[in-house]
Amino acid sequence: MKEVTSETGHLVDKSTYVVPKAGGEVGASAVTDKERPDSESVASDARQTFSASLNPLVAAASTMLSRLVEIKYTKKIDDPEKLKKEWVRELGSFQSRALNLNAESHLLDQASYVLCTVLDEAAVRTQSPTAEGAVSKHDWSATSLLYRMHNETFGGEKFFLILNALRGNPVKHLDLLELMYLCLSLEFQGKYHAADTEGKAELNDTRDGLYRTIRHLRGDAPRELSPHWHGLKDQRRDLVHIVPWWLVVLFTLMCLAVMYSGFAWVLGEQRETVLEPYRQLDAAVIQPPLQDKDA
Repeated sequence: MKEVTSETGHLVDKSTYVVPKAGGEVGASAVTDKERPDSESVASDARQTFSASLNPLVAAASTMLSRLVEIKYTKKIDDPEKLKKEWVRELGSFQSRALNLNAESHLLDQASYVLCTVLDEAAVRTQSPTAEGAVSKHDWSATSLLYRMHNETFGGEKFFLILNALRGNPVKHLDLLELMYLCLSLEFQGKYHAADTEGKAELNDTRDGLYRTIRHLRGDAPRELSPHWHGLKDQRRDLVHIVPWWLVVLFTLMCLAVMYSGFAWVLGEQRETVLEPYRQLDAAVIQPPLQDKDA
């Protein structure tokens, strides 16, 4: 999970999507004053972010999580029945997608339970702008995702029971803890939905404590663009390591032999040139004088 510490101490990925304020408004930007993006672009950006996550559970649930971001942004559900069918289909294939992404199999049932609970709450709490498309709490709860997938009607309290149990061994359950933290960051409240100020503070403490646990295990995000980049130096090997030592020795001896032969031939030619006059003198001295036949 890519994170940047916000003013509240929560994990926020500023490079992906903007989490709106209460009422669906987006805070003004000091960098740009562009027109507010539509819900489809927000959901698309969120889907790309979640699907690219290194957490297999988050990546497998990317479509559902992106719809949560869209609902959080627009504060409405135009077609509840269509949305429910979409989520039922996504939940049905969630576990197989997660396994294909090398998720831990022992986390899948609880991850499905968490997603059903969070999606149900988002649907029940969100009202469509028209009376015809308004979401009825009774109707959705009667055929809720949690009831269909896990035969339970309310998981708002069990969500936090699961969370507390997982925090007993955070290393083993880190992927699911990250998914649950993401749900809390998308304003899931569960049993704290109707809580007073003290209850809301307890919810914030739970979220902040989970953040610290995840950050302790994952470590801080690298500040450098390419922290593991070492250039081309590591990609090359020295010539000594590429060429065997015996081949170097053999090549050296061959070069010395060729040089010796060349020098010997040149010296021989020069020696013959220098000695040629002396050989003529030696021949004249050795040859005996001719006797006179008339004598």
